[in-house]
Amino acid sequence: MIIASFPETAEIGKKVALALKAHYTTIDVKSFPDSEFHLKLHENPNHNAVVILNSLSGEPNRKIIETILAGGVARDYHAKKVILVATYLPYMRQDKHFEKYDSFSAKHVMKLFDEFDKIIAIDPHLHRIHKMSELYSKAESISTNGLIADYIKKKFKGDFEIIGPDSESRQWDAKIAKMLGKKVVILDKTRLGDEEIVQKEKPLGNIKNAIMIDDIISTGRTLAGAIEMAKNQGAKKITCIGVHGVLVNGADELITRNASLVTTNTIFNKYAEIDVSPIIIEALKKVK
Repeated sequence: MIIASFPETAEIGKKVALALKAHYTTIDVKSFPDSEFHLKLHENPNHNAVVILNSLSGEPNRKIIETILAGGVARDYHAKKVILVATYLPYMRQDKHFEKYDSFSAKHVMKLFDEFDKIIAIDPHLHRIHKMSELYSKAESISTNGLIADYIKKKFKGDFEIIGPDSESRQWDAKIAKMLGKKVVILDKTRLGDEEIVQKEKPLGNIKNAIMIDDIISTGRTLAGAIEMAKNQGAKKITCIGVHGVLVNGADELITRNASLVTTNTIFNKYAEIDVSPIIIEALKKVK
């Protein structure tokens, strides 16, 4: 097996390769004067299972094209199998037609990855669709729930409450709370725009120490509303844990005014304390 990583996921790729006793290589990306990409692998893919590892965050349109080209290189040079591990997979939020004649992006984008024999995505944002295979037969998801639960066990002593900042966070918060033997409160919100939400007031009980878990922290507005509600109801310490720290437009500063922030390293950022390489290793052990 060859683990071929883009620069952003190099640290994860090296850990995965070491654990699986696989070859590790980087993927070089250069741009032509007209902004088209040129990619190159540094290992011969011939007769190897090749794992392309990338976080398709930050500039998702560019990274999708780079990832497709990398898969094509492995395919052209006779890889036995070509696997994509996407630590962050974009375009998954639009998992239906929300408006008349708008794009069902999750379905449309997945069709672009036909070069790959298998796609493994870490906690893709699926709400109305429950399995990646409903979008694309060769795709599956793996979860960080166990990693986050273990992190909380190690870092948080004493009593605390788990709060889900909106209904879409339930699939993470409820499962993690169950692993920890905790109850969970799921809040309700109304989204008025990309950066404007209204959080519905909800009693949180006698809360002093709150842990809020969300899959994608993008603008941070959802968490900011939940933080404000918890503070108004007496919370003294609030920690926000995100699977994917997209963190656009100063989202981290918005959150850290009144709470601590922790993310996994699916997207590189200074708050990434939870390493996802163990779940990638376990998923690749099962690949035949």
